[in-house]
Amino acid sequence: MKKILVSFIIIIICATDVMSQHTMFEIEGGALFPQDPETGTIIGLSVGRMADENFGWAFEAQYFWRTYTKEYATQQETIVTEIENSTKMLPVMGKIIYLTQIAPSLDLRISGGIGYAFLWNREANYLVGKEESNSFSGLAWEIGAGISLPISRAADFFGEVNYFYSTPSREEDRTIEGLPQRTEIDMSGILLRIGVRLYN
Repeated sequence: MKKILVSFIIIIICATDVMSQHTMFEIEGGALFPQDPETGTIIGLSVGRMADENFGWAFEAQYFWRTYTKEYATQQETIVTEIENSTKMLPVMGKIIYLTQIAPSLDLRISGGIGYAFLWNREANYLVGKEESNSFSGLAWEIGAGISLPISRAADFFGEVNYFYSTPSREEDRTIEGLPQRTEIDMSGILLRIGVRLYN
């Protein structure tokens, strides 16, 4: 929890400084196809600066979530939830952006970022009456490319295909032969997203 609060404070301070200088702002959304949990929705927010027409940098926070439920019908045709699993993740990154024109009113967009991911996972089996919630964290990075299309004098629409990597882990209280037992969730996979970049 302390890491999360510190990260949010850093983002707010950086975002306030960047926005006071009237620079770049991005809103994005899409889908992440990770290795372990099922496909989920991801949204993001970035604030940054363009050093020139081609290069820029930004601070980015994304939010991923997905929920899985397994249900069955009783003889009385009542729907009962047997298993419920939910995963939420908050990756926070610093990233760089490169834009170059490949056709009139069409730019190639390349981006990459590195940071830290916080993940919360909840599993419940209602048939046996057991429920467990755990938090994980770990390094995160992504790299991708796409196209950017100007839609006004101060806005672009973009689409990207990215590879996202993160395997958040946690340490359990119990030990094996005196060493902490670690568990992790592999969130690595293809990330598809579209968004709007606002600038002046």
